[in-house]
Amino acid sequence: MSQQLPRPPCWAVIFSAPAKPADLAGRMLRLAQLQAGYLGAEATEDGDGMPVTRCYWDDVDAIAAWRVHAEHLLARESDRQGRLQFSLQVDRIEPVADVSRGGDA
Repeated sequence: MSQQLPRPPCWAVIFSAPAKPADLAGRMLRLAQLQAGYLGAEATEDGDGMPVTRCYWDDVDAIAAWRVHAEHLLARESDRQGRLQFSLQVDRIEPVADVSRGGDA
């Protein structure tokens, strides 16, 4: 997935899920792409080969709308029951501060 990433400030949701069942990470990303507030995504794999996706959002309300989608709820429920490994993290991305203007860095 190579595309221009959004400029901060924005929100990032980092999720990892196994490639199976039925490409869960890919399905979750396709759902994200349909939601208002979705800004883009990038994907990689962790050291064990598990897909890791970072998708960017303009606000937490957009993330909340994505999270209540039925397939996403099913994925979370499956995780609670121990049928698959799944993790999700939400981070705020801020503009980089200009530290080159002096100060006690």
